[in-house]
Amino acid sequence: MSGIVWIDAENMTVDNTVLHKLTELIHKSDAISGLSEGMRVALKVNTSEEGYEYGLRPSFIKVVAEIVNDVSVKRSVVCDGQKLVDYWKQLKGNTFLATASVKGYSSETLGGHFVINGGFSGDEGDLFPCGHANSEVGGVEVGTAVCRSDALWVLSHVTLHPLFGLSGALLNGGFECLSGRARTRLLRGANPYIFNGQCPREQDVHEFQHRALESHLGVSASVQGRVFYINYLWDITPQPEYYPYSAQPVSANLGFMASHDPVALDAATFSLLAEQSAKCDMVKNIDFDAVLKEAENLKIGHINQTVVRSS
Repeated sequence: MSGIVWIDAENMTVDNTVLHKLTELIHKSDAISGLSEGMRVALKVNTSEEGYEYGLRPSFIKVVAEIVNDVSVKRSVVCDGQKLVDYWKQLKGNTFLATASVKGYSSETLGGHFVINGGFSGDEGDLFPCGHANSEVGGVEVGTAVCRSDALWVLSHVTLHPLFGLSGALLNGGFECLSGRARTRLLRGANPYIFNGQCPREQDVHEFQHRALESHLGVSASVQGRVFYINYLWDITPQPEYYPYSAQPVSANLGFMASHDPVALDAATFSLLAEQSAKCDMVKNIDFDAVLKEAENLKIGHINQTVVRSS
């Protein structure tokens, strides 16, 4: 049974702000026990597209980066991959950096070296096996910022997701850590932009989910299993951050959860959302419980969890 720490959004005061809560979350989760001086740590985040207005505040990431920097005595790398569609018809690297800058994301505001995972082209990465005999994917190209680090912290802005069900630790710690070329290969024609009216077939969705879960094994292998996960249950929208718009959040802000087990973490996150909103009606045709069971079958983690809650 995997342990999860949940710091809720209640009892906010001048001495118990979001930044205080995130600091407490990290220390209660025993996250820094896997770090040591000199380690290069990558923080995988979700940067939002132009038009999406619910991205995480830079300070939510900076407080984590500063804790990592103090332990490793080395400035961490904060990264995200380029979006798969260049809406604004510019060079992709330029678009990424310009959009992120408008949102307030920079090396100064995030507390670490802010880079594009996969390099300026978005397609630079190293190949890692997905780690089981019957793998459909075989191996995946993990973006350079992630795979050339000694440890990975996955900082996920939780949203709903049109193909996967939930954008959290499993998706952000696997599929979203890959190079652009690898993500396109895993999609195999399944369109992740459902708002254009072209909904993929149910079979295509199931097959993508399986490939995305397999990719998680490759990402973990790239950093020798040294991965820690934080789910930010804050501004939980029906659309993921790569969409160029955002509807209203589906739930009140619920705080932050953390664990070394991404399956347990996403299971707890999904369960909490089920109690708070009509989430199950909002993710059309996605059985996220089945996704979690398949992740457990692939030995990514365990569904059962003990949640330790505090304010």
